[in-house]
Order: sequence, then C-alpha cells, then structure tokens
Amino acid sequence: MSLSVQTNIMGQPVFHAFVEQGPAWPMTSWDVLQQKPIEVNFMEVGKLLERVHERKELLLCTIRSSQVVPIYPFLTQMQAGGFECIHVLTCDANTYIITFAAFSPERAMGSFEAGIARLASERSLVGVSRTFIDTDVRRWWTAVLESTSACHLNIYQDHVFSRLDRELVAISDEDRMRFLSRIITALDDRGYEGAAAVIDQVFNQIVEHNYRIEDVAELSSQVLLAAVGLKAGSGRDRLVQLPLSTRQWLQYVAKQCPKWWDWRDRLKQSLMVIMGREEALTSAHSAQIGQVIQVIESNYDSDLDVASLAARVFLSPSYLSKRFKSETGMTIREFIVQTRLNKAKDMLLHDFHLKAYEVGAHVGYPDPTYFNKLFKRQVGLTPKAFRDRAVRQSLGIHESE
Repeated sequence: MSLSVQTNIMGQPVFHAFVEQGPAWPMTSWDVLQQKPIEVNFMEVGKLLERVHERKELLLCTIRSSQVVPIYPFLTQMQAGGFECIHVLTCDANTYIITFAAFSPERAMGSFEAGIARLASERSLVGVSRTFIDTDVRRWWTAVLESTSACHLNIYQDHVFSRLDRELVAISDEDRMRFLSRIITALDDRGYEGAAAVIDQVFNQIVEHNYRIEDVAELSSQVLLAAVGLKAGSGRDRLVQLPLSTRQWLQYVAKQCPKWWDWRDRLKQSLMVIMGREEALTSAHSAQIGQVIQVIESNYDSDLDVASLAARVFLSPSYLSKRFKSETGMTIREFIVQTRLNKAKDMLLHDFHLKAYEVGAHVGYPDPTYFNKLFKRQVGLTPKAFRDRAVRQSLGIHESE
C-alpha cells in the first residue's frame, strides 16, 4: 500500500491511499501545516511493525521546529533511555514523525521528556500519541493523526510536548463573526489600542477553547483584510510583507512554530503596519526585535553589525543590544552565529553538491579555517564530520529497516 498526495482548493494536502490487495484505504486529509507532498509506504511500515517485540508498546512523536532538527543525536539519546526507533517519517529537515517502541513507555517518559527538552528550541512544536500495542498499520496511522493534532495543540501549551488530552475544535460561524466584529468595531471606534486590547481577549478565548489552527489562521486573515478595507489602501507598499491570507498564516506557523502569544503579537504587529502606526511601532519593543530577527534571518550571509541593525529600527546600538538580550536571551552576535550555523547544517544535510568550505562561504564565512573552527566549537564536529556522521547514521537506520 502506498500514499499519493494532491492538494485541495485551500492548498492543503489530501492523501489518497492505493492498496494492491485488501480493503480500500479511506481518503483522508492530513497536516494543514505540511508544505510539500509526502509519500508513506504503508506496506513497509506494516513490515516494520510486525518485527516489534510482542511485549513492547508503541508511541509516535511528531516534531516540528523552526530550525533544522538534530534528529540523529536525539535518536541515540532515546535509545539510551530505552526507546527503540522503529520508523522515521521525514517530512523535511524541520519536521519528523518518529515511531518508538519500549517495554514500558510511561515509566520511561522522564528520559523521553529530557531528550525532547534538549532537542526542542523555543520555536518547536512537539506532539506525542497515546501508547498502543496493536501493530496493525491502521492503528499506526491513527497515531500519526493523533500526534499531529497534539503537535498543533502544543501551540496553546507551555509544555515541552503535548498529548491530545482534549480535541481541537472548529470555530463556529457565529463565534468567528462575533470575534471579527468586536475587533473591527474597536479598531473603528478606538483605533489600534482598542483593537489590540480586544485581540488579547480573543486569543485568551482561543486558548481556552483550543480552536483548530486553520480556523485561527482564517480569523487572523479576516482581521487584517478588514483593517485594510478600513484604512482604504494606506500603506499598501508594505502589505506584501504581511500574512493576509489563510494559507500565508499557515505558512508562518509551519516556518516559525510559534506559541499562541507569538501568533497574537504577530497579528497585532501586522495590524500596526496596516494602520500606519509608526509611533506604535517605535514603542513596541517586541515588534522591533522581531524586525531585527527577520532582517538577520533574511540576510544571514551578509555583513551584519549592531549599528546598521539599530538604524533600521530607530534605536541606539546600546539600547538595541540590551533589548535584544532581554527578549531573546542571546546577544545579537550569538544570534547571527546561531542563524548561520543552522543554515549551514541544513545545507550540509541537503546540498551535497557543495563542499564543506563552500557551505561556509554561502552562510557568511568565506574563511574555511575560521568556519571549521567556529562550527566545531558550536556543534562539536567539523562540518565534514557532521555531514559524514549524518550520512552513516541515515544508512544505518535504512539497513535496520
């Protein structure tokens, strides 16, 4: 049995399973955050599940991160904690669905949580399915959907990972119109400050009810489009940078892996841009730091310094440095290094036509000696050793399968 993917009118993946023999697999939609088609070989998964020791239980873990996931060190740590990796479904360098087996997963969850904590950054979403013993591939697929939904639920929770202890629910048409009307009425009557206060209240209700992220994305889009209508086109030269459609909001979530408060702040920041509230922007420190982060992530291969970044957000270099450290926990230089090395890891794992020193040049380190030294100090391996180890470990997993 294999799975092919098309997209529906919303651009969301729709999966069709084709079975060579036996009952037909039902057509189902999957993760709204998945940005590219994924093929699942159910026959191969079924064979791997059949090899699981009868006394072991299974659980699935969906990991989505804004950075490249160091998956192989994580799997090694999980193995040391008693979890056997049965299958890895690689969606991209930032998203994995991993099938684990253990004799007593619940008793080993301490080591599991510790491993997730080391793996996950502040911009990571992790969902874990319930444990199960049925090795039928249909039960496995149910766990895939469960861990994916739990990953979405993690947006609303300040936990290392989430389990689907409650269902994500749809926003009713009545509630959607009520939320939208409150925000736009406040915007029309009291300006940005009134609308921002109502957005805070609405997101508190969103968290309380655990609404589906695709519905929150649609509501966010409707808020901004309504604001554009009120503003009658002012500031349209900057609108191209804003997530004005449902799909763009889902792309933002897929790339940035925000918690709910990050999403809320992004919506308010976008609203400020639409309303032309430069005075609001200059007093909203989080928005300014977000702008600096965006500049760094978009120009990581360029020469970046505190003075030029500070000039972009109309702050003094010393004040920007202080605010950046306060809000991110890193200095600007540390963040630039981290951003460049994360991109370097991604290129080392995927752009095999580039030699290690060429990867360094692409991310802003044209001196191969310095790039090697910096990479080894931060990662623990030279760039070449990092790539070689990933290749060996990847082949080792395929061989075991």
